[in-house]
Amino acid sequence: MVTCPGPCSKSMLTSTQSVPTRSRIKNAILTLTIENSPSSQPRDSPCGFAARAPADQADFEEAARAGDFNLLRSVAHNREWIVGQRYCRSGTSIDSCEPYLHSLWYVYYQCARHVSHESFEQDRWVLDILRTRGQGPLTRPAPGAGIDIARTPNGTVRNDLPFLTTDMTELWINNCATMDAKQCLNAASFLAKLASTRVANDQLCQVALILFHNTFESVRPLGSSNNPDAEDARRTIHIMTIASLLPSACAWLREAGHNIILLSDVSWNDCSNSTIRRGGFTFVQSELGQQAPSGFSPWRWLYWFKQLHEIADEAAKADKKVLAEQASKAIKIMLSHVKQRNSQILRVFKAAGDAVTEDKDLFSLKKEW
Repeated sequence: MVTCPGPCSKSMLTSTQSVPTRSRIKNAILTLTIENSPSSQPRDSPCGFAARAPADQADFEEAARAGDFNLLRSVAHNREWIVGQRYCRSGTSIDSCEPYLHSLWYVYYQCARHVSHESFEQDRWVLDILRTRGQGPLTRPAPGAGIDIARTPNGTVRNDLPFLTTDMTELWINNCATMDAKQCLNAASFLAKLASTRVANDQLCQVALILFHNTFESVRPLGSSNNPDAEDARRTIHIMTIASLLPSACAWLREAGHNIILLSDVSWNDCSNSTIRRGGFTFVQSELGQQAPSGFSPWRWLYWFKQLHEIADEAAKADKKVLAEQASKAIKIMLSHVKQRNSQILRVFKAAGDAVTEDKDLFSLKKEW
């Protein structure tokens, strides 16, 4: 196994299509490692490489499907190493390294989809990102004196994990509907675990807003947990059922429920764009949605809690036991978290008036006053 770092070139990957993916990626790593080693001449610009070109994406996805996660970990380390080498040795702007940062997060995305959410391997991938952040900002000597810090429009390299949130959000939006049930749950669990560490100023939690918008704030049929989704490139989010989305929403509540309450308490609204923070149709039309129609808020948390009760009741009446059990477990998690934090949500609920406090789906919150 190649352990020395260095990124994979599109040209190298595509010029040997007859070579198995593993060998192709390893050869590319080795070649660019040599090109960017301290003994080679610094280059003014990156080699011909498009960070998320179709050929690279296909190779990374194939490796992830094959379970070759050690190889992909080497690729991730290569991407990090090459950014440091190019920035520190070339003297050019960090902008020239941006493609490698996007490629790095695409590797993590593929592993998020294909590494089981129940495995320690997924936790290792989360830890790898935290270790990257823990290295501190990428710097180099400045001309004359002092240091230059590698700052992108999306934050400081390493410290802020630039483009992590925007890339993961885009990939989730574009692919959550087409993934099979296991991949969707794996990816949701990975992102929730990572978000629970409060990386990127909590912005990764905007994926939860997107997911909860689709799960709890849109009109959808219950569906069936007995027929989990297979991969389908033609499927869109509009035809997904509650049964398809609820396991991923429950993963967020389980892994990052405390963070969701924390952000709700302060009405966090710092999303990448207004579309992400906007509430769904059923929420905005509700009495709770009239109070705070976008972002995280106590009112929106109460609406999600109410919707879980409605899903549990409807699933029980339809004899959909698995779905009813999932919703009931999520309710217990939310109750436990809101009690442990002595959350502002409880005070908002208490002051909301009879229309809210006497709602049968919210009545269990009275016990937590």
